[in-house]
Amino acid sequence: MSSTTSEVVPAVDASAAARAEQLKMEANALYAHKHYHEAIEKYTQAIQANPSVAAFYTNRAQCHLFTEAYGAAKEDAEKAISLDAKFTKGYFRKAAACMAMGDLKEARANFRQVAVMAPGDAVARRKYLECDKLYRRILFESAIDSEADRKRVAETIDLSKYPVAEDYDGPRMPVRKVMVSKDAEEEEGGEPQMVEVDEEYVDLEFVKGIAEWFREQKSLPLRYMYVILVQAESLLRKLPTLVDVAVPSDAIMTVCGDVHGQYYDVLNIFELNGFPSPQLQYLFNGDFVDRGSFSVEVIMLFFALKLLYPDAFFMNRGNHESIGMNQLYGFEGEVRHKYPTQGKRLFDLFQETFEALPIAHLIQGKIFVVHGGLYSRETAKNSGLPDGDGVVRLDELRELPRFHQPQHTKLLNESLWSDPQDQEGRAPSPRGTAIQYGPDVTKEFCATNGLTMVIRSHQQMDEGYEIAHDGQMVTVFSAPNYCDSGTNKGAYIRITPELECTYHKFSAVPHPPVKAMAYANARTLMY
Repeated sequence: MSSTTSEVVPAVDASAAARAEQLKMEANALYAHKHYHEAIEKYTQAIQANPSVAAFYTNRAQCHLFTEAYGAAKEDAEKAISLDAKFTKGYFRKAAACMAMGDLKEARANFRQVAVMAPGDAVARRKYLECDKLYRRILFESAIDSEADRKRVAETIDLSKYPVAEDYDGPRMPVRKVMVSKDAEEEEGGEPQMVEVDEEYVDLEFVKGIAEWFREQKSLPLRYMYVILVQAESLLRKLPTLVDVAVPSDAIMTVCGDVHGQYYDVLNIFELNGFPSPQLQYLFNGDFVDRGSFSVEVIMLFFALKLLYPDAFFMNRGNHESIGMNQLYGFEGEVRHKYPTQGKRLFDLFQETFEALPIAHLIQGKIFVVHGGLYSRETAKNSGLPDGDGVVRLDELRELPRFHQPQHTKLLNESLWSDPQDQEGRAPSPRGTAIQYGPDVTKEFCATNGLTMVIRSHQQMDEGYEIAHDGQMVTVFSAPNYCDSGTNKGAYIRITPELECTYHKFSAVPHPPVKAMAYANARTLMY
């Protein structure tokens, strides 16, 4: 895999080399204090002064990994390898970047290269074996559970097999009588028959009960997990891909960004802003799970709230509501850890439910809310026409078949992965997928679709939110002290029926001593 030759670059004079070394030391100090964006700028200056040092690129790659610019990290690692084909850190950084982007095959190959080049390095050997094991497991599970012939998990759950234990002393779901259609094939003459059955359901007492139950780090019985997930999947499946939301005259809409399994910060939002109700509506804009180690609690509370208030509690899908991200960033590991006997089946049901989540919401016909952002020209339906303007119309989102993984279509992928940029126009994303887009793209999208603004999430913000693109592009991020590794604040946006927006910042609250990424494969393999 490694090249036998290295790229030859022109030598620099001694003063330039010394200047580059000084810049590297300044960048290292910024990195040590977790000022990753500033460190990237310093490493870039060092590279400009002396582009021949492979370590400058791998150092910058490490900062890119921490800022989730995985595509840029991979490019820097490849440049380092081209400069020095025997530089093991280059292969290690490339492996980490590929791992972060879900390319386990390429990550495995590069971890193996490090292990071959440094046979005495026990850490390199361990990371290769861990990556190889994960790669083979996922490959095996994919082979026996192909999408083509897989029956929906929600249709296979037999709740009679999962009674609630008699000694369970937590919140209990109330039961009501409902009429259901008995299978016509079982009836004489083939006529469907209506029968009365008991059905568990969600009420306010149960929702508030599980909110406190989860606070105490207690788990729901398997039966309730399945009941809530199956009912949520059924409800979400009936929704359009783009949901129109009208805010009642006596209500307020609160839009929150990524919460990433930070359950205790979610509870804090409800304490600061109020518990969800028909008059206090919420829209959580994706990335409910992964990274934080209380993702099961977050998503189950959210699904219960959606069942309780289907017309007042709203959820958009994020890029982390996907199988590839969940296998790497903790959600799969957390589900399997908390429900060891049914972890695989529960995880599959979560994936099915995630695919049913809407992609975007439109508030009062004027505010477009999506997790990632806007679109490349080629994504628009009219881009191939002689007079096409390359602007995606909202109706294209309404028609989007969403029951897939994000990479299924560009429209779905860019909805979940794109980011804004300060520069005009469009550019490839440093994340390694989707695009970055400038204020001109935002202005044209809003004008074409009759919008006043776009609210998106997907990026950590130091102050919890950012207003950009002449006020038409707002980023909101609701996971303060993200991954227990920063000082960023969280934020939420309150929107009146007249579309007046107020921005509210908040700090992180303590959580039980379970570190972020505790269940993540990526944690041990990337850093």
